[in-house]
Amino acid sequence: MGSAEGALLADEGGCSGCLQPPKGTIGFPSGSGVSHIFYLKLWQKPDQCGVIMKVNNRNKLILWDLDGTLMHCGADGTRALNEAFRKLYGVEDAFSKAGIGHAMDAVILERIMENNKLDKEGLDRVKEEYISILASILKQNTNKRILPGVKELLEYIDESENSFNALLTSNLRLGAETKLKSVGLNQFFQVGGFGDDYGEKWDAAVKGIKVAEDYYSVTFCKENIYIIGDSVYDIECAKKIEAISIGVATGFAEYDLLKEKEPDYLYQDLSDWKTLAQEHMWK
Repeated sequence: MGSAEGALLADEGGCSGCLQPPKGTIGFPSGSGVSHIFYLKLWQKPDQCGVIMKVNNRNKLILWDLDGTLMHCGADGTRALNEAFRKLYGVEDAFSKAGIGHAMDAVILERIMENNKLDKEGLDRVKEEYISILASILKQNTNKRILPGVKELLEYIDESENSFNALLTSNLRLGAETKLKSVGLNQFFQVGGFGDDYGEKWDAAVKGIKVAEDYYSVTFCKENIYIIGDSVYDIECAKKIEAISIGVATGFAEYDLLKEKEPDYLYQDLSDWKTLAQEHMWK
């Protein structure tokens, strides 16, 4: 079984939709007719958009859970959701009454609407109100914080040649962005899998991987996809898609509980991020 030292427990694209040029690209003058060219050490193939894909068995995708893994902001999300339903519909304690544990935000919202016999056409208004309230609550939360080693590891991966950050969260995309902005981590995440769609977290993971491949114009082998998370749900998610699971005991789940679920690696936290990056060859 693994330890805090990380012992092994078991064995959008570079096209018109890019937010910024993917890593590994060379810029060319406007009108040159060349969009992206990549340095390749093995071999290359075009994707459906006609962009050259980096196909390299050293490409690593690190999917990060948000709450309890990247940052702590307490129950701000739940507070904001409850306040949105109270303000719009007079529904008190909407989240708890929905009777849902770990679930995607889309599932939670739909359950609340159903339980209270509310018209689902009002969901967009609920989301808008939720985001507005969440931003206000986060601004006032002086205890929110980035967890140990997280920012340093994100920066290291962001500057690497073959490793890429992506988000994997049950939060709505706008909710995730709001939380990340509140602690200055939003710049590290251009793509990811989010809780906007009905389904499970592993469904969002599959979608997020495809989006990351398209955005970065690379392909990722399953053995080079990692999910870092603080919950049993994150470990289950990694196993479902045959990714490498990295548990961190920085959230509500105790270290021993995570250990019982047999993640591939388990850490108390990410404070020793340099060792972790070297061990997994994120460079």
